[in-house]
Amino acid sequence: MIGSASAPASSGNLGPGFDVLALALQLRCTATVEPASRMTLTERNRTSRLNPDNMIYRAVAGAVDQPMHVTLHNEIPRSRGLGSSSAVTASVAGAAFKVVGIRDARQRVFEIVTEIEGHADNAAAAVFGGFVAATPMGIQRLDLHESLHPVVGIPDVHLRTSDAREALPTEMSREVVVRSLSRLAFLIEGLANGNAETLRHASGDELHEAPRAGLSPVTGELMDAARAAGAVHACWSGAGPSALAFATADSKGRVIGAMAGVLGTDGEVLALPVDTKGLI
Repeated sequence: MIGSASAPASSGNLGPGFDVLALALQLRCTATVEPASRMTLTERNRTSRLNPDNMIYRAVAGAVDQPMHVTLHNEIPRSRGLGSSSAVTASVAGAAFKVVGIRDARQRVFEIVTEIEGHADNAAAAVFGGFVAATPMGIQRLDLHESLHPVVGIPDVHLRTSDAREALPTEMSREVVVRSLSRLAFLIEGLANGNAETLRHASGDELHEAPRAGLSPVTGELMDAARAAGAVHACWSGAGPSALAFATADSKGRVIGAMAGVLGTDGEVLALPVDTKGLI
């Protein structure tokens, strides 16, 4: 029996929601899985054997107790802060469950992806779709106002999540934590009601964006350009280097143009609708 599943891209953090908030976006990774004599992967017409420490191997092993051959088609740019690894492992685990006749294993897939990733935000968005807050124990769906349109600026450079995490301080002062909690409250309310003034108080993250600024200056330039063009909120997308902006119908074209002006020929800007389906 052959199983197939797909999962969406996602933008994590959204500013002050570090490792908690994520938004699923309409780019997808599709995995096809079938029983095999050993763990192997075919992607872009190349086949390779998987080692036990590989995330795809771990996704299969978390779902079923037998080797599988995985064929992967991934539309999501990798190492750009768009949740590619979560989409890969979610689609692989979901497809593996289908091979053994389990059609609806979302909760178990969420647990598998969270364990592999080490944090639940992108895992939740990849599996359940939409705008979510997440912990390893579960998720809370959040509201995103219909007037807000996600726009993503994607530089043609890679920034590994592991490198981005190494840039983070191990301790934060009480003052920074208090300011961060305040920003998070304004962010959740502002995204729910679409109020630009509310969202203005959500910018300026100190937990991860400020410490990572030197790793990818273009990310900050994309955010500044988006805000100047009328975006109501702009932030790092996950661990970067991509930037996520929220535009209105009136400002969407200007925001796209401003971010494209920063990147030139060294990247692309995509207006990506929210994915509400998650793992399918």
